[in-house]
Amino acid sequence: MLDIIVKVLLIMLVLFAFALPGFILKKTNLVRSDSLYSVSNILLCFAQPLLIVKAFAVDPVSPTNETLLNFLWVFLFSVAAIFLVFGASELCFMFMKGNEARRKRDILVFIGAFSNCAFVGIPFVDMFTGGDSEAMMYVTVFNVAFNLLIWTLGAYLITQDKKQISLKKALLNPCTIGSVIGFILFLVPQINIFNMEEVAELQQIVVYAGGMTAPLSMLMVGVRAAELSPRVLFCDKTIYLAAFVRLILSAALSYLLILPFKLTGVFAEAPYVLLAPVIAMAMPPAASVVAFAEKMDGEKEFSAAAYTTGTILSILTLPFVMFLISL
Repeated sequence: MLDIIVKVLLIMLVLFAFALPGFILKKTNLVRSDSLYSVSNILLCFAQPLLIVKAFAVDPVSPTNETLLNFLWVFLFSVAAIFLVFGASELCFMFMKGNEARRKRDILVFIGAFSNCAFVGIPFVDMFTGGDSEAMMYVTVFNVAFNLLIWTLGAYLITQDKKQISLKKALLNPCTIGSVIGFILFLVPQINIFNMEEVAELQQIVVYAGGMTAPLSMLMVGVRAAELSPRVLFCDKTIYLAAFVRLILSAALSYLLILPFKLTGVFAEAPYVLLAPVIAMAMPPAASVVAFAEKMDGEKEFSAAAYTTGTILSILTLPFVMFLISL
C-alpha cells in the first residue's frame, strides 16, 4: 500500500508545481490580484464544464440500467455526506460567539463543509485512476450534488441573506449545464461527436480545454499565497481546525457513511460508487469561499487565508487518506 501514498504524493506535487509560477508571478508583479476574477470565470464557464463533458463523453462506460442506478446512489451518498459534514462543522465552531466572530465562523463552517471537488477533485481522480471513465463520471455526479447545495445552503451560510439562495443559479450554472450536456451525450451515444472514430480529432476540444482546469486553479492558489503574509496564512488556530474538519474529519465521516455498504460488498463490482464521494470530500477547501466572501464585502483576507492554508495542507493529508480508504 506504500505505492498508493507515493502515487498520491506525486500527484499532489504535480498539482502544486503549477502553484509555484502563480506565486512567483504575483511576487514579481507580473500578475495582478484583480486578474483572478477573469481566470476564475475562465475556469468556471469554460474549462471545468468541458472537463465534465469529457468525463461523460470520452470513452464512457455503457449506459445500462445498473450504471444509471449507480449514479443515483452516488448522488444520494454525496448529499448525505455534505449534510453530515456540514453538521459536524457547525458543532466544531459553536464556541465562536459574537458578531465579529460569527463572520469568521461562517467562513470556517463553509470551509469544513464544502470541498474543491471540481477544480482539484476531478483532475485528481483523473490522474489517480489513470482516466477511468467510471470513476470520473461518479465524481462528476458528486459535483452535481455539490453545486445544488453550495448555491443554496452555502450561499446562505456566507451571506446570511435568503435572497442569495438561488435554485436558478444551482441549476443553470455552467458546471450543471456541462453535466446535463455530458449526460445527454452519455445516454445517446449516436450524437456523441466526442467519441466517434470518424471525427476522433474533435475529442481534443474537451481533452485540451478540460486539461486547463488543474493548472489554472493551482496558479490561483499560488497567487493567493503570494498576497498573504506568513502570519496571516499560518498563525490562526481556527484555520487549522477548519483544515482538520475539511481534510480529515470530512473524509472519515464520509467513509463511515459508506462503510456498511462496503462491508456487505453491495458495490463490489463498482467500488467508485462508494469511493468517489469519500475522495471528493477529502479534497481541499472550495475556492467558492473566497468569491462568496468578496461578494458580501467582508473577511476577504481571512477567507483567502483559510482557503490557501487548507489547500497547502492537503498535500500532506491526501496521501494518507487515500491509503486508509484503499485498505
